[in-house]
Amino acid sequence: MMERIPAGPDLLCGGLLPVLPAVETAPALQDDTGGAWISREELRAMSIALAKIIARPEKGLVFLASENRAATVISILASAAAGHAVMLVDPALPDEKLSGLIDAYRPDILLSSSPIAEPEGFARGFDSASATHWAVRQQEERGNAPIAPNLQLMLATSGTTGSARFVRLSGAAVVTNALQIADVLRIDSRSVAIAHLPLHYSYGLSVVTSHLQVGGRVFVMNDAVTSPSFWQKVAGAECTHFPGVPFHYATLARFGFELVPASVTTFTQAGGALDTRIQERILEKVRHRNGNFHVMYGQTEASPRMTTTPGGTLPEKLGSVGKPLAGGQIRILDDQGNALPAGDVGNVVYEGPNVMLGYASSRSDLARGDELAGVLATGDIGWLDADGFLFLKGRVKRFAKVSGLRIALDAVELDIGEVASVSCFDDDEKIVVCHESGDARAIKAFLRILAGRYRIPSTAFVLRQVSAIPRKENGKTDYARLREIGDV
Repeated sequence: MMERIPAGPDLLCGGLLPVLPAVETAPALQDDTGGAWISREELRAMSIALAKIIARPEKGLVFLASENRAATVISILASAAAGHAVMLVDPALPDEKLSGLIDAYRPDILLSSSPIAEPEGFARGFDSASATHWAVRQQEERGNAPIAPNLQLMLATSGTTGSARFVRLSGAAVVTNALQIADVLRIDSRSVAIAHLPLHYSYGLSVVTSHLQVGGRVFVMNDAVTSPSFWQKVAGAECTHFPGVPFHYATLARFGFELVPASVTTFTQAGGALDTRIQERILEKVRHRNGNFHVMYGQTEASPRMTTTPGGTLPEKLGSVGKPLAGGQIRILDDQGNALPAGDVGNVVYEGPNVMLGYASSRSDLARGDELAGVLATGDIGWLDADGFLFLKGRVKRFAKVSGLRIALDAVELDIGEVASVSCFDDDEKIVVCHESGDARAIKAFLRILAGRYRIPSTAFVLRQVSAIPRKENGKTDYARLREIGDV
């Protein structure tokens, strides 16, 4: 039996937009298309109005093409207010992959800031207030299993762009993590986020939810960090918080931190390991403006943050991704599930209220409940120091087998980072090292040193120069594509 939705939209938008009397009339949301700031009460009104348009008697699935626009934020809030589960999709996916997702999940509602051209059987319209195009299925599709009552959000994992595998998140997990992040980063009503990361990317969405949760402002951007207009827009919006992945910080280190407006004092980094030399350079620059630089660690499966380096701890804990967020716990286990002491390397397991319900690959999976009970085997390898700070060594699956030894490819990339920026993949008994620039002779000389350090033959390393390291939209290396262009 389908879950019935209580009459009338939820004014708190599923907990994503709590009522905060002191800031209800204050600016809350703006994008870089040139419009004015939307106040918190205006944002709530727009979300509720759209929720009424997409209302259905039963809990439905919203398929949202998540462009970096204010309309996307409003659509997320409206979906929650209407009691639906919302699936955030990369609008840049090829048509065949988008159609494949629609076939697999059979959404009841389609939302987008661009015109919708989709299957028959949908009533279509345009909400001018929120600049949102909508399409609602006119008849309930027979054979659809009910959607679990606590399912609120579905996000693709960073490694499965375009596939049918999504993470199922409860509203409680999303709100809890937003509050955890706001607490450790000291986000408040004076904070203004630069929402330049893709909103369908869990890190990008968490920037939005953590600021809205405590009355902060969100400035949504569609510019790349390398765009000449990026920092001009940031300065115009008086932004205070810059979130970035390693690629963004490497770019800042290369082109000059001086581009960053003085208003920006909070810097967060996630999405993979950042060279500690770059961390030191960023730290020095941030100190000069009395700001904070936080290295964070997370996965979409954890809504998405699990740890962060509290302000002021990085100089002493360089290379660490920090301590668990409030209410969370990190354990290091061996392959048999036994807890390991501080200093020992093992499997990283996270426990906390922000862990996902489980995965989904089709519409029928949306009926499933909580399958993890708050415990997430991250698939990462790492160790804890005596103070509880986590240090990562790489992914369980990112290992090469050479001469009978397991070599962590993420560690190889960091080690070679002493002489050049590289990305690696394994090819049978070899490690293919791809680089865009840098002295090939210097890299080869360092690889010989590294081979001795790892106790493997120097011939196990194969160096390949590529025109550009392929990257996903979130800035991470696209290893599948890298393997195609750098394959031996």
